[in-house]
Amino acid sequence: MVAGWGSHWKGCQGFESVGRPFKATSSKADGKSEDCQAFMSAWKVACTCTDPSTVMVPGGTYVVGPVQFQGPCRAPMGFRVQGTLKAPTDLNRFELQDGGGTFDGEGHTAWGQNNCARTGTCNLLLVVCSPCPKLITYVSLRSPIRLFNTTSLNSKLFHMDILNCWNMTLQYVTINATGDSLYTDGIHMGRSTGVNISDEIIKTGDDSVSIGDGSQHINVEKVTCGPGHGISVGSLGKYHNEEPVGVTVKNCTLINTMNGIRVKTWPDSPASVATDLHFEDIIMNNVGNPILINQEYCPYDQCQAKVPWQVKISDVSFQGICGMSGTQVAVKLVCSRGVPCQTYKSVSKEWEFTIVAYRFYQTKKREKENVGMKLNIAAISLLLLLASVAEVSGDTYFDVTKYGAQADGKTDISQALLTAWEAACASPIASRVVIPAGIYALGQVTIEGPCKAPINLIVKGTVRAPVDTSRFKPQAGWVAFQHLDQFTLSGYGVFDGQGQSVWGQKCSRSKYCHQLPINLRFNFLTNSIIKDITSKDSKQFHINVLGCRNITFFQVTITAPEDSQNTDGIHIGRSRGVNITHSTIQTGDDCVSIGDGSEQIDITKVNCGPGHGISVGSLGLYKNEAPVIGIRVKNCTLSDTTNGVRVKTWPSSPQGTATEMHFHDIVMNNVSNPIIIDQEYCPHNQCNLQVPSRVKLSNISFKNIRGTTSTELAVNLVCSKGAPCQKVELGNIDLKYTGPEGTASSQCKNVDATLWGTQQPKTCAQAA
Repeated sequence: MVAGWGSHWKGCQGFESVGRPFKATSSKADGKSEDCQAFMSAWKVACTCTDPSTVMVPGGTYVVGPVQFQGPCRAPMGFRVQGTLKAPTDLNRFELQDGGGTFDGEGHTAWGQNNCARTGTCNLLLVVCSPCPKLITYVSLRSPIRLFNTTSLNSKLFHMDILNCWNMTLQYVTINATGDSLYTDGIHMGRSTGVNISDEIIKTGDDSVSIGDGSQHINVEKVTCGPGHGISVGSLGKYHNEEPVGVTVKNCTLINTMNGIRVKTWPDSPASVATDLHFEDIIMNNVGNPILINQEYCPYDQCQAKVPWQVKISDVSFQGICGMSGTQVAVKLVCSRGVPCQTYKSVSKEWEFTIVAYRFYQTKKREKENVGMKLNIAAISLLLLLASVAEVSGDTYFDVTKYGAQADGKTDISQALLTAWEAACASPIASRVVIPAGIYALGQVTIEGPCKAPINLIVKGTVRAPVDTSRFKPQAGWVAFQHLDQFTLSGYGVFDGQGQSVWGQKCSRSKYCHQLPINLRFNFLTNSIIKDITSKDSKQFHINVLGCRNITFFQVTITAPEDSQNTDGIHIGRSRGVNITHSTIQTGDDCVSIGDGSEQIDITKVNCGPGHGISVGSLGLYKNEAPVIGIRVKNCTLSDTTNGVRVKTWPSSPQGTATEMHFHDIVMNNVSNPIIIDQEYCPHNQCNLQVPSRVKLSNISFKNIRGTTSTELAVNLVCSKGAPCQKVELGNIDLKYTGPEGTASSQCKNVDATLWGTQQPKTCAQAA
């Protein structure tokens, strides 16, 4: 058998990365000279050795044509590559057989030819492996095999193909190709048992991991994938005599993938089985179709979708799945009417989602029979939030107490934390920095990237800020995180700002207030998640988000007394794709405030109060403010706040815009001023009310807002006479006044609103 390109063992007796080294001494690391003979010579010598041995490829760039490394060998073998191996770009160099290799496949020349699925010549590519070779192929490996710390770059077809192997481990493997590289699956396996894939980073143009028939006891864990098509079991059922499948996928993170985790089978398929399929503790970050069972898989209409399919799927579980869905239908379970899915389980704690579990065939009764699952929507708890996520669960562990931190509440742990962070940031694999349980003193610190791999900072204890404000640099924040990608802050710990001593200052007018530290600053983060942490008693804002992209705040708790001045819960500015969900904010100012340049902000299931409510603005105070676009506040509860949901702009302002702002499904409990547009916002008479605001507001909706108002004026829409509000919609407003003066009322200026459904109070009845 002639392999594709790279390293391929057939029938090896073992693999060790230790033992006698054999160097390909005649090879030239010039990136031009072909080194096949040198590699084969080194392999043959090592293979005859009676002691464990290793073939070593030193640093440098080597060109290697199609080669096959074949056993059996007399002792365990290792193949250690420290340099870069490049495949020939000429496709004629490869024969039409399964092949393999490692490192740079130079696939750019082949991807344009991989349009076979649309042209009808896909059998050549997908069945007999076409002139586009797979980078690494493993066939019939039976003894324990380990592929460790390897990179596969730009394969012409699949990066790695595992066939008929037993007890194989792939760890710390990096796979990299562009999102538009066709058919460049990261790792594909079939007819193999006991394959373990962990601590990988897979970026490619197709499935990150694809699992074919006969794959059993497959474990995929701690894999970060995306771009790509997600992690797939299947497609199954295309051929006769396919063997059963059993898979566990756990602690993985998917980012910007077309699909999440899916099981796919062909219709009109022969009978076969897929069982014990378990997907647990998975983070989705802007993932299309995050959870999918698709027994109607039929790309390019290559099948008879009307014929019942015979792949039996059973014992499937989805547990602890959270993140962002890039599609409205987040959970789609389409099972066979011929052999319905059985023993489906979905368990977590408190999530909700959009689910399409049934397909209509004839009647509603038949529809349920086809699915064959007991779906208790109240019990199913998958988290697929409009959020952005980058969870990390790496094995590299940095405990700050090992770097000198003491949990005595007195000794400053700043240096210990920064030293641990520096070590983690330099790690090429995902890692964790841990502050264990206990009470720690922490000075002003900046935790900075970029780092080489994802990092999870796990705070289990309570860290306390200095009480003395002279120990802080002005406007720098207490703890700042900046220039990080795929960062996670978690651990159920507490950041205690100890702000009680400064709240007596007149912050609203004093320069001193702006010099007070913000508890947590997140500057220029991407694809990150802040979850299960508490910010307590900040001296100023609790959390400030600046210049971030795709960042999620999940199960965050913010607490400060209602008389703590300027302690906004979360302030957002110049950021896109910020998601705040399942959080509780009790503070002395806005629970959430949204500044200029904020785009695609989602606030869901937030409990707010006491505080000043949820605000867009204030806008228009400064020149050259960036537009605000796409604010969605939904399924929130406000209790005992001084305002509800509001948009506020300064009069006499420079030009600006804010559009697509939607406030839906909100409960008000004893809230003052529940619904506000205020384009005459002027605290402490610091502006000229005679000159109208020039901030243009448009496409604003208030829907399904109910509860009680503590002020008679429940709906107050005061728009600019210089730039009246446009496309304002109010529907199903039901607010009851609890005071003694009368019933709830409304006021409207310079707005022509569209009204529908319940209007209590009567809104804009006398709109100006």
